[in-house]
Amino acid sequence: MTKEKMEVAVFSEGNWEIRKINAEFHLAQTTAITENGAQLILYKDKTWTYANSKDREAFKNIPVNKQLLTKLPSADSLVSSERADGGVYFDKKKWDAYESDNIRFSEYHFVSSDDSKLYGYFYCINSKKENIEAIKNEAIGSVLNTPNISTLKKTEYRTVNGLPMFHINYSKKLDDGPFDFMDNYFQTTYGYCHLSAYTYSHLFAKNKEDLEKLINGLSKAEKLRRNEQALVPPPKIYK
Repeated sequence: MTKEKMEVAVFSEGNWEIRKINAEFHLAQTTAITENGAQLILYKDKTWTYANSKDREAFKNIPVNKQLLTKLPSADSLVSSERADGGVYFDKKKWDAYESDNIRFSEYHFVSSDDSKLYGYFYCINSKKENIEAIKNEAIGSVLNTPNISTLKKTEYRTVNGLPMFHINYSKKLDDGPFDFMDNYFQTTYGYCHLSAYTYSHLFAKNKEDLEKLINGLSKAEKLRRNEQALVPPPKIYK
């Protein structure tokens, strides 16, 4: 909603449009606030940017981690996507993997095998992205667009299992309390694959290494053919 009370739709690609077809926009620019509290500047050419300079800077000068990261030798179990040539290698002694009951939001959930309360989810999207930067913009935007509940902590480009990936660390308030997330993304032919690992914020520091080991299991993998992998009933988890 703009300060003139004009309702608009804002898109992650950096453009916006007026909700009411018969409405007009005569100003060179105006300010708006989203339903989740993000403050924006809208321009007459139908582009937009964040009003907060710190938020605008979050998209620029992303550092590059020069360390070549790989999955652990103990991560010898694999779940594969039905949508793309991506999968997750994980340590079966540390993690239990379950097929999701709602494939719109994830293909697999992960739950720590012990009582450490660590979780994860994996999915691939067939939505064409121009490059890894476009994936980065969408990932950062999903955090900055919800400032009432989300806080951006760290971003970087990294190489994992020979693949260029975007990494993001952020916190988010959920019904069960505040959680900290670590996500890796890589580009596929027709979209991207995404693996997220998370835990309660007060448990994050001591479990950060285990969470990072999980997301560094994201890799290329042969696309799943349903008759080659058994169904496993999903558990009740916190995400």
